[in-house]
Amino acid sequence: MDFRVNSTELLRALSHIHGIVEVRHTLPILSNIIITTHDNLLSLSSTNLDIFCSDDLEAEVGQNGSTSVSAATFYEIVKRLPSGSEIHASLSEEDSTLALKCGRSKFNLTTISPDDFPKISHDDLNIQFVLSATELKRMIDKTKFAISNEETRYYLNGVFLHQTQKNSIDILRAVATDGHRLAQYDIPLPQGAKDMNGIIIPKKMIQELRRVLDDATGDINIQLNENKIKFSFNNMQIISKVIDGTFPDYTKVIPQSNDKSITTNNEELKKAIDRVSAVAINEETKSKAIKLIIESNKISLSVDSSSRGSAIEEIDLDYNNEKVEIGFNSRYLIDICNEIDGDKINLKFLNSTSPAIILDNTDENLFFVLMPMRI
Repeated sequence: MDFRVNSTELLRALSHIHGIVEVRHTLPILSNIIITTHDNLLSLSSTNLDIFCSDDLEAEVGQNGSTSVSAATFYEIVKRLPSGSEIHASLSEEDSTLALKCGRSKFNLTTISPDDFPKISHDDLNIQFVLSATELKRMIDKTKFAISNEETRYYLNGVFLHQTQKNSIDILRAVATDGHRLAQYDIPLPQGAKDMNGIIIPKKMIQELRRVLDDATGDINIQLNENKIKFSFNNMQIISKVIDGTFPDYTKVIPQSNDKSITTNNEELKKAIDRVSAVAINEETKSKAIKLIIESNKISLSVDSSSRGSAIEEIDLDYNNEKVEIGFNSRYLIDICNEIDGDKINLKFLNSTSPAIILDNTDENLFFVLMPMRI
C-alpha cells in the first residue's frame, strides 16, 4: 500500500471517525482505524461493535492495499502536522509497519492485519428517506439534552424516532426524556418513512452523528430497519445498532388541561433563574431547586436554603389568573430556555404538582414538558 494525501483533508476525515474508537478494548483491532486504498480513494473506517463509521477522501494512490493503525496515535500525529502539507504513507512488506513522511518528519507505525475487523451489516435496511442536514441537526439539538443517563432504564438512553400524527397530519417525531423532562420535535413525514417502526437511537450515536453533521452539506440519506440505522452524506456513512427496548408511552405524561399560561422574555427569565439559583443546592441530590410564584402581573423566583441563605427576583408579566406556586430543578429549566430560539417563552401550568408545558412561540414543532419538584 502506498498513497499521498493532503494533511488537512486527512485530519478532517479522521476527526469524523476516530471519536467512536475505544482506546482500551479487549479486541486490539477495535482500537485501530482501518486504512484502505483503491481507485485514487483513501477509505478510513472504525467501529466499537455498536457503531460503524467510514469516510472516503481523494488521494494519490501508488499501490492499493489495506492495513490498520492505532486510531489515537494516527490522529495525534496528523493533528500536529502542518496544515495543507502532503503526507506520504507506505506499508512495509518486511515488517508490516506503516511509514509516514511529511516534510522532514518521519513516523513508523505498528499495524494489525485488518482481516478480523468486524463490520455492521446493512444490506437489509428496508426503510429509506431523506432529510436536509439542517432539519436533522435541529431535530437532534432540540432533544438530545433530555436523554437519560440512567443505565437501569436503558430504553431512555437515546432519542425515540417514530412516525405519528398531529392535527391529522403525518409527522416524523423525535422524543427524548429522562423522566424529569421531555423534549419533542416534529417535522413533516418524509417520503419513504410511512412504514417505519419506532426506533431508539443510542446517545453515543446521537453525539457522534451531531458532531460530524457540522461538515455535512445537502441532504442526508437515512436507511433503517428495526435493528439498525444508517446515515449517509458526502462520502461518509455512519451505522448504528438501535436500543433493543420499548420506549414508554410518553403521551401519558403530557398534561391536557393546563389552563394557566404566562409568556415572558426568555433571556430575562433565564438570567433571573441563573442568578437566584446561585444559592440553591441540595447537598444530597446536587440539584438546584427553585420556586416560581405566578400571581397578578408578576412572577417571583425564589430560593430559601438553610445552609446558604435566600434569594428572590421578580419579573413583570401580563397574568390575571389564580396564583400558582411550583418548584423546578433550575438546571433543567435553564436547559429548556437554552433551546428556545424566539424572544418569548410560553409556560402553561395546571397546579403545583402537575407537569408544566413549555413552548417556543416561534416554532410550533417544538414542545417541552417539565416535571415539578417539591420544595
